[in-house]
Amino acid sequence: MFDYKPLIVLPDDIQREWRAGLQPATPTAKGAFRLVNARRTEPGSFEEQRVIVLVVDENGLPMPNVKVAFSFSTANSYTLSQDFLWAPPPPHKAFVVPTQGSGQIDQIQGSAVKDGEAGGIAVYILEPEYASDVVTGAGMLADHTGLHLTFQLQRTGVKPLLERLASIEARLAALEGKVG
Repeated sequence: MFDYKPLIVLPDDIQREWRAGLQPATPTAKGAFRLVNARRTEPGSFEEQRVIVLVVDENGLPMPNVKVAFSFSTANSYTLSQDFLWAPPPPHKAFVVPTQGSGQIDQIQGSAVKDGEAGGIAVYILEPEYASDVVTGAGMLADHTGLHLTFQLQRTGVKPLLERLASIEARLAALEGKVG
């Protein structure tokens, strides 16, 4: 289990080198997928040239079969079904692929982010019930450095296990204090 906190902005190096940005979601009544971690991948590693997305639940456990949108100008168009409770960013063009059993999926990049320009890919979760933060300007740098992004589902009214355990421990300590 991990105790993630939503990011308000991307790390400085990602903002600077990718010209990337973070657009926070307005949650639906059911909740939202929040970006909770963003880091660069290592060139010369199995992660190079990739934008990797990991999707986890409130407890930090991997979520398989969650649709991830890698949106770029030449991607295929998609349409939203009537059950969407939020509006993903336009244009509705993306390579949409579900996470694997590990909760992870990636897209290999073919061309590098040009110096001084933002990368050409926006990344978000495309599930109808939950809004999603959007990372803009993703891509691969000229040295083959990519991005690893972690999104966490934060459902309305669901407390992560670590929070619930902390509450139980506090109540137990209070009870023990009264007895002892």
